[in-house]
Amino acid sequence: MRRLASVLAAMCLIGLRPGRSLGPNSALGLKGGLHVSPLSIEDPAQPDLEVESRTGLVLGAFLECGGESWFALQGEVNYSQNGAKVRGGSSASRIDLDYIRVPVLIMARVGRKESTLYPLVYAGPQLAFQVSCGVEADSDGGSQSYDCDSEELEDPLETRNVEFGLVFGGGVEYLFGGFKMELDARYNLGLTNMNGGTDASVASLKNRGWSFTVGLGKLLK
Repeated sequence: MRRLASVLAAMCLIGLRPGRSLGPNSALGLKGGLHVSPLSIEDPAQPDLEVESRTGLVLGAFLECGGESWFALQGEVNYSQNGAKVRGGSSASRIDLDYIRVPVLIMARVGRKESTLYPLVYAGPQLAFQVSCGVEADSDGGSQSYDCDSEELEDPLETRNVEFGLVFGGGVEYLFGGFKMELDARYNLGLTNMNGGTDASVASLKNRGWSFTVGLGKLLK
C-alpha cells in the first residue's frame, strides 16, 4: 500500500508547480463499482457480428491533489473487467479482457471554497495494461474456456498488452470529519486497436466502457 501511495503521489506532483504541497481537499483512498464495457469490434469479414456488453467490476485506489480550491489532479490505479459476448451466425463466444488502468485526471470543482459538497467534471489520458485475456467458446453443445492465444481455438485472438485512451466524466465530492466520499460516472475511450493479429490492419477491436464508482478517502491535512 505504501508503494502504491508513492506512485500515485508522483503522478499528482508532476502536474503541480515546484514547491507546492498537495493542496486543499487532497485525499488518498479506495474506490469500487461497476464497469459496463461495450467493445467496439469491426471486422469486414464478419459484418453480421452482434456484440453485447459485459458488466464487471472496477476496483482501485486514488490520490487527489488539489492545487487550488477549484482545481485538482487525480491519479488512480484501477483493476477493471472488460469484454463482450459476440454472436455471429449460429455461434457465440464471450471475450473477457481484464486490465490495470492508470488514468491521470484534470478535475474542475464547482462550488464555493468553504462548501463541503463539490460537483466536479474531469478528463485526462489513461494507460491500460492487460492482465488477462480469455475466450469462452461454444463446443459440442456446451462451452469451454480458453486463453485468447490457445492453440485449441480455431481462430486464436492475439491482443496487444498496452492500450492508450482518454477518460471523461463527472461526479460529486462530499467532505465530512476528515474524510471525503466521491461518487462518479465516467466514459473510457480506448484509442488503441487491441487486435494484434495479422489482420489488425482491417479488423479493429477497441475498448469502450462506462464506469460507476464510489470512493472513500482520508483527507491529507
